[in-house]
Formats: sequence, structure tokens, C-alpha cells
Amino acid sequence: MMDRIELLRTFIAVAETGTFTAAAERLGITPQLASKYVRALEDQLGSQLFVRSTRSVRLTETGAACRERCLRLIEDFDDLSADIRQEHREPQGRLRISAPSTFGEKYLVPLLPDFTELYPKVLIDLDLTDRFVNLVEEGYDVALRIGMLEDSSLIARRITSSPVLICASPEYLGRHGRPETPDDLANHRCVVDANFREKDIWPFRLDGVLTKVKVNEAIRVNSANAVQSLLLSHAGIGLCPAYVVEESVQSGALVRLLENYQVAELGVYALYLENRYLSAKIRAFVDLLAKRLA
Repeated sequence: MMDRIELLRTFIAVAETGTFTAAAERLGITPQLASKYVRALEDQLGSQLFVRSTRSVRLTETGAACRERCLRLIEDFDDLSADIRQEHREPQGRLRISAPSTFGEKYLVPLLPDFTELYPKVLIDLDLTDRFVNLVEEGYDVALRIGMLEDSSLIARRITSSPVLICASPEYLGRHGRPETPDDLANHRCVVDANFREKDIWPFRLDGVLTKVKVNEAIRVNSANAVQSLLLSHAGIGLCPAYVVEESVQSGALVRLLENYQVAELGVYALYLENRYLSAKIRAFVDLLAKRLA
């Protein structure tokens, strides 16, 4: 039986170059053999991957759907082979990362130049999004998550943490007064971050005693950065991670409230698949995050 990995490599090369001739040149084989390999893969899958013409080829709908998964299979195989042979310990290949937008822009993006300088053979593919991606189905290597984690088969490594602050603008407080206790929040407009698990129920801890208060919800939005923007526009009082609002608090644009109370602390985690053959690129990336952000 033909080597299926070689069939996949040929399929990817044809998809990326658009011709059997160019793909054959990249792989160091003949165009006839490249065509043979693709037909063999189509036979094994029971589906046509390309629409062929005399000058070029284009992916069918099935071929387009297969392309990313085939690329991931090849990368995983290469990582596994390198680890087993212990011949290529240097991190290499594409590293797909998902991270929350605000945290990623502020803390992760500045680290990437250093990482790529240390590991020039790694290609970073960063997706900044506040939704929870599925590492298995969407092909991510690492996902950064902030806050409580759901039980899963993923490995979670704690990278750092951030306290949560209660804030409002001086203008809002000048018009509506300053809350002195958590119960006073019932008389204020509150901006709620939908990413928090309990949303409009905010926790307060004083002298070891935990109290949960249902706040008067005026606006709900699923972005910590959007919460900060609304607070700066005097929309109300909000609950926000310190890493988002620290500069606004330091400049005086926002005022920290109820400072005697501990609200919460959010853990920052790197999640990746449970795999005994953890690739060098994932290990290097997570180690750098832990070192720089701790």
C-alpha cells in the first residue's frame, strides 16, 4: 500500500501550487507520479478532491474541506516523528493559538517577536477572539482561557492571574454618588460582562466572609474592553479584570470602588490537548508564557 502520508503531502502540494507540475517540482517527483498519488488518495477517500483542466486544477468542495485537516495530520505526524527520533529538538512548524482579544493584544502580542527570534522555524498563527474555541475540531494547538475552567480532557497550565476591580468614571460618581457597600449597587446602573459565569451576581469577600449581590444591570456586553469603554463613557459601574483597566485607573479616568472588598481573581490558563508526544513548539510557547507573565 502506498504511504498515506506521502499521498497527503502530494495533495497539499497540489492544492497550494495549483498544478501537478509545480507540486511535483516542490516534492522532487514527476508530475505523473503526483497525479497518481492524488488519484490514489481520492480512491481511498471515495471522493473527488480536484476539478482538473488542461492547465490547472482547483479544489472541489470536499477537497477544500479536507485541506486543513490533512495539513494538521501531516504536521502532527512530523512532530511525532521528530520527537521519537530525537533528531529535531528545535521547535518548528505552524503553531495555532487562540487567545482572548484584549488580553492577547496587551500581553501576548508583545511576546511574539521574542518567541519567533528564539524559535525562527515556528510560524505563529494567532486568532484573537473572545469565544471559546474547540481545540480538537478547529485544529488549535494552544488556547488561552481566563477565569473558571470547565472540566475537560484538555491539559490546563496556570500561567498567571489577574484581580477583578469595581470601577466607574469620576463623572458618573459625581452625578450618582459613590457606593460604600456592595448593597449600594442596587441603586446604581451597572455594566455587566457576559463572559463572567454569574454575570449580574457579583461576589464580595470581606474578612473571609463571601457575599453575593445581584446588581442593577443596565448594559450587558461580552467584552471586557467594551465594559471599560462604557465605563469611560460614564454608563455606570462595572466589574473588570485589572489587566484591562489598570492604565485607566492609574490615569484617574476610572476610579476603583469598594477597595476594602476582594471581588475575585481570574486565573490565566494555557490549554492544550493531552498528548504524551507534546510537540516541542507547544512546550516552548507555554514555557515562555509562564516565564514572562508569571
